[in-house]
Amino acid sequence: MADKVPEPATNPAANPFAALGGANNQAPAFGGGFSFGVPVAAFGAAPAAKEAEDEGEGDEEGGAAEEECQAEFKPLVQLEEVETSTGEEEEDCLFECKTKLYRFDGDSGEWKERGIGQAKLLQHKENKKVRMLMRQEKTLKIRANHLVMPGTSLQPHAGSDKAWVWSAVDFSEGEQKVELFCLRFGSVEKAQDFSKKFEEAMTINAGLLGTVESVSATNAESEKAADELASGVEKVAVAE
Repeated sequence: MADKVPEPATNPAANPFAALGGANNQAPAFGGGFSFGVPVAAFGAAPAAKEAEDEGEGDEEGGAAEEECQAEFKPLVQLEEVETSTGEEEEDCLFECKTKLYRFDGDSGEWKERGIGQAKLLQHKENKKVRMLMRQEKTLKIRANHLVMPGTSLQPHAGSDKAWVWSAVDFSEGEQKVELFCLRFGSVEKAQDFSKKFEEAMTINAGLLGTVESVSATNAESEKAADELASGVEKVAVAE
């Protein structure tokens, strides 16, 4: 006959932990002591206070940077404004136009470009003499500077009705030098206007530059030197 298995004891007293919470208490579930929304001090709470302190210091530094500098600085050297004289202040402009100037080089037998700029016929307010002046644009360097001598031969360049050729005793380099110039204009109208004003300038200077004999002698010397330079000029074309 099989042995009878004893039934487990149901006596509450057999549970040694039952008396700790009372008869009606149950064991708390996992996380029962935790509730959302309740601030909990995190690990490293002390540095958080330091971070707030650092932010306060940053605000103070930013406010200091926005302060305007009240210091005054004075230049070591006081520069005075100086007016530059070009010599044109005492002259009236009879003609002005943007052109391209060439000079005939006798050594190479070619036309060399002198520059692009304003060509002017200027009459002095006191002595009434008229000169031809041409400055390089931007740099304002003088490229042609001579009196318009009576009897100067102003001739159109071969193959162009917008360019004039003439010889003159030029002073643009600081000393007298016989040059053969070619002045090219943007239109036929401007070229014709220059020719007309040039003729008028020769007429004005004819009554101001001494006797006809002295003027003729000067022109003869200039023309002779120009003829030597321009012995082959008819074969040379002015570049556009």
